[in-house]
Amino acid sequence: MTKLKLAIIPVLGVLFAAFSALPASVNPGHVNYVANLTSAFDQYTSAPNTTQQQWFRSHFSSAEVYTTYFDTRTSWFPNAYFYQDLYGILQGSSVLSAHPEWILRDQYGNWLFMPYSCSGGTCPLYAGDVANAAFRSYWVSEAAATFARGNYPGMFVDDVNMQFQVSDGWGNLTPPIDSNTGQVMTYAAWRNYIAMFVEQIRAAFPNAKIVENVIWYAGPAGVYDADPAIQRQIATATSLNLERGVASDTGLTGGTGFYSVYSFFNFVDRVHAAGKGVNFQEYSLNAAGQQYGLASYFMISTGNDSIGDQVTTPNNWWKGYDVDLGAPLGPRTYNNGVFQRNFSGGIVLLGEPGLSPTAVNLGGIFTTLSGASVISVTISGQQGIVLRGTTRSRPRTPA
Repeated sequence: MTKLKLAIIPVLGVLFAAFSALPASVNPGHVNYVANLTSAFDQYTSAPNTTQQQWFRSHFSSAEVYTTYFDTRTSWFPNAYFYQDLYGILQGSSVLSAHPEWILRDQYGNWLFMPYSCSGGTCPLYAGDVANAAFRSYWVSEAAATFARGNYPGMFVDDVNMQFQVSDGWGNLTPPIDSNTGQVMTYAAWRNYIAMFVEQIRAAFPNAKIVENVIWYAGPAGVYDADPAIQRQIATATSLNLERGVASDTGLTGGTGFYSVYSFFNFVDRVHAAGKGVNFQEYSLNAAGQQYGLASYFMISTGNDSIGDQVTTPNNWWKGYDVDLGAPLGPRTYNNGVFQRNFSGGIVLLGEPGLSPTAVNLGGIFTTLSGASVISVTISGQQGIVLRGTTRSRPRTPA
């Protein structure tokens, strides 16, 4: 579940948030920035003049918005995508009274929740029954109405969870009863229902851009995203949203273990091999964090990827997002904890978590984002360095 919500959003109701991850550019050296248009952006979006509208279009490749608020604003910013949670149902929703059978239950008949922001034995969102065909059809009809009302090109589907993400009111993960069998739902059945659900969505909207917020490390142990159900799910998406990206994910490690930055990048490579893009959905970052996130984006960028953070507005646009490094001269490399990728117009370095300060000879004169000319740099753990200049030779890191 995306944590960028500033307030609970009615699910299958009046308001929906949109988060898009689909870029306007196919240049891997260009930054496709996704805007996070929370209510704090209303001052910029309520009645912008033509110059302000053009600023949005030239800086934001896509944006998250609210419907119905943004429905009439797609006329000047058409690349806005609406949000809909895959199976979260807000407490107080009319769905609860009209269709209580659409809520997942435990073996004792208790309603179950989404494990998000739980407190005092309750959570804001109930867990909808992904096994129930009527619930899935209702979901699709709500999405169709939103598409038509706002003339949106796509949607962001949150909580496409290939891990069990159902809990009691205290946030304790609890296997639900499978409404089709009357037995406790198996993990394999859960993955199959989620895959079936997104396949139904894709069939209903064959030409829509669909961004799916996923758990990148989900799947059976030893199989993970090679699992057939997860492969089916990935096939339905246009792009996968990777919440926290690299810079905001404190759980990523150095080395080449399963939860390493190295493995995360390899997952992205497999997504690319399936013909899909990714979005790095970063949280609140300081300047150093923004450059670390930007470096991670350039390490994997194919031109069909994007990045966004939770702090950027028109009043504090970070110039790093204006960088264009040109064509990549090859894939990223990895050497003793340092990732690097060369472009025709610059070099990008990224130090994995835990890296000791490491000197890198650049093999020429380059310019940092702050404007300094350098011929070598020192990079440390959880740091990114983006340099502009003509790449003449590969940077040399210690063996």
